[in-house]
Amino acid sequence: MSELISFGSHPESGLTEPVRPRMVAALEAPHGPGEAGDLKEILGVMRRRRGLMLLAAVSGAAIAGYFAYVAKPVYLASASVRIADARRAMSGGIADAPRDVLGSGMGVDPVLSQVQVLKSREVAATAVRRQALGLTVYPDGFPAADMRDVRADSSVNETAFAVEFGEAGYTLRNAQQTVHAKYGEPVTVAGVSFTIIGRPAHSSGMIGVLSSASAVGMLLDGVDARPRKSTDVVDVTYRANDPYVAQQVANAIVASYKDVNANTAQQQSRRRREFIQEQLKQTDSLFADATMALSDYRSQVQVYGSDARVAAEATGMMSLDATREQLAADRNTLQSLLASLQTGAGAHTQKLDALMASPGIASNVVVVGLYGGYSSLRARRDSLTTGSWSAARSNPDVLQLDTLIAASQASLISAVRSDVDALDARLASLDALRSRNSAQMQRLPAVQAVEARLLQRVESARKMADQLREEYQRARISEAVEVGQVEIVDLANEPNEPIGRGTMFRVLTGLLLGLMAGGGAAVLLERLNTTIRRREEIEQQLHVSGLAIIPQMAQNGRVGVLGTRLRLPGQKGRRNRAQPAALVTASEFGSASAEAFRTLRTNLLFSQSIQKLRTIVITSPSPQDGKTTTAANLAVTFAQQGMRVLLIDCDLRKARMHTLFQIPREPGFSQLLAKQNTIAEVIRTTTVDNLSVIPAGLLPANPSELLGSSTARSTIESLAADFDILIIDTPPVHAAADALILGSMADGVLLVLRAGRSERDASKEALQRLSNVGAHVIGAVLNDPDHKVPEYGSYYYYYDYHDEKVGA
Repeated sequence: MSELISFGSHPESGLTEPVRPRMVAALEAPHGPGEAGDLKEILGVMRRRRGLMLLAAVSGAAIAGYFAYVAKPVYLASASVRIADARRAMSGGIADAPRDVLGSGMGVDPVLSQVQVLKSREVAATAVRRQALGLTVYPDGFPAADMRDVRADSSVNETAFAVEFGEAGYTLRNAQQTVHAKYGEPVTVAGVSFTIIGRPAHSSGMIGVLSSASAVGMLLDGVDARPRKSTDVVDVTYRANDPYVAQQVANAIVASYKDVNANTAQQQSRRRREFIQEQLKQTDSLFADATMALSDYRSQVQVYGSDARVAAEATGMMSLDATREQLAADRNTLQSLLASLQTGAGAHTQKLDALMASPGIASNVVVVGLYGGYSSLRARRDSLTTGSWSAARSNPDVLQLDTLIAASQASLISAVRSDVDALDARLASLDALRSRNSAQMQRLPAVQAVEARLLQRVESARKMADQLREEYQRARISEAVEVGQVEIVDLANEPNEPIGRGTMFRVLTGLLLGLMAGGGAAVLLERLNTTIRRREEIEQQLHVSGLAIIPQMAQNGRVGVLGTRLRLPGQKGRRNRAQPAALVTASEFGSASAEAFRTLRTNLLFSQSIQKLRTIVITSPSPQDGKTTTAANLAVTFAQQGMRVLLIDCDLRKARMHTLFQIPREPGFSQLLAKQNTIAEVIRTTTVDNLSVIPAGLLPANPSELLGSSTARSTIESLAADFDILIIDTPPVHAAADALILGSMADGVLLVLRAGRSERDASKEALQRLSNVGAHVIGAVLNDPDHKVPEYGSYYYYYDYHDEKVGA
């Protein structure tokens, strides 16, 4: 273990084997929307942004509470109507209810249809004309019950009057005029007339005037109608800021609905009566014309017969057709069976049986007799050829029977053919008879057909006239009925108290909306945050292994998280109080940060060996990610393991290693590459056993060219041969090309990221640049100096690192 450190790597991605299965599982795990992981993530976002959530919730509740407080009280008045066919009842069942009331369509609820009619603009316009108070004219600042006899012209314009109430009267003012009036006297102004009956308790107020269209819209916004379950009763409600207005408008709505329904039904009855009356005149004229034509024709031809003969001839023709169809069916059946017998070879026992089952053959005595003889011969043959004493087919008796059976079959076929011929003869006879009857029908006097047509016209006109006269009487009765299909069940009473402002509901709704808005804002802010915050993001976004998380370091001089500080080797019982706070592995040996660095070392030491590494480059995508602190502490942990470690500060632009270890900066690595000093002159020993450091030295004019020279490569190879491991601190990848140059020379590169600061795109680009020069990235370390990781993961640092130890 003191010679080489071996790292297991994938041939393509360079991932260490102990952590690769966990990373692959994380990459292949589903992260689709709607899964438990997403819900947990959203809840975590809300927890982290709880201040924003609380502010949004309080703001939403406060806004909702304010609007609930300033909202005017709302009064609800309710009236009831019943959808019934009162017209039919009053007309003794003669009047027809309109189709929209009775509901003739499948799936149409007539009561719901009437609810929509009740909330129509026609009913609203009628209610506005009936009740101007609260619709066209609305008081504000004093009770509407103090106003009476309110009227408004249909062409009134929208305006408003300020009202000041005095002892004996009141004053109306607007931009155009000023009107003084006494209480109890009617006032007409701007197309509106009304009377204020007495002095209200208020000193001032306002009277607004709306146009008819605006009043209709306001009524439709405040009205509602709901049918009672399993009844034809509909509850009509109206909401208003004044109880008197709510009552008056609700009653005006149901009265207007009743009138509109009655007028609609009466108009339908009148239109129906007028239509039937017009049709009746035309039908009467047609009946008179048909009667006159029939009378004139009979006088002209002097014939007054009937259609009895024509009917008899037609009946005979139908009988002949039926008989012929039956004979043709029998003949086709026999012909089909006969053709089947004639096309086959050998015996046709089953076909003969089917032929004898035909209804036409069963009545033929000759065929039945022949079939009886055939059946007898067949039975005799079967008795000879079956049984235990059966005769052979060559037996003379069997041969004789076969001959007789064949002759009998031929006789049967001949008889059936004769029967078919007889049927053909009968069909021909029927055809001849039908032709003669047809000729006789054609020879009937043409006057009978004309007479029949004229009689039919007369009868049709008479029936139509009778039906129309009956419908005309029904229409007249229906028109005389002055009621519709609506009955008022209850009128609205003036409500005693408002229905409530819904303050609690509004506050809760505002609170919920605030929480939703805060949650959306929190998620949006979280989505806009493109930094790396968890180890899982390293593996998912960068596709490299997250080797360790370095938590917030304990301050120097304080007790570590996991226990008291330990003495370093070679300190002879003294506490090392001179070590900077960044070297927690030396100054705060028992802290969680020191344990994290030892976990990183352990993961590297116990990795499966497929590639030998002596030189490790420590870099980061951007400045201030903690790469120098990571390099120093990782070197200390390797040295504490008993390995000979050389830490080289190759960040020639912004060197810090000499400060951390409190050693001179010069001479350093730059002088060594410039061959101004030897290796022995630039190597510094430290208070940590087995750990040596080469500081950066003077800042050269061309750091990248100096580090990319062949001298630098040979120097690093020479140093690697003298030590167990070389740890090289380099500038950030995006700050200079030094990390890329040294990464191509080293056996492995360790990328250092800072939680909540390192951008994902910048980290990906850094990995891509390292890959382009052939550098082997062995993993990444996530620094957490701002304590960001616990906000995104619910685990404790020590146990997380302890579990990650390979072989522990």
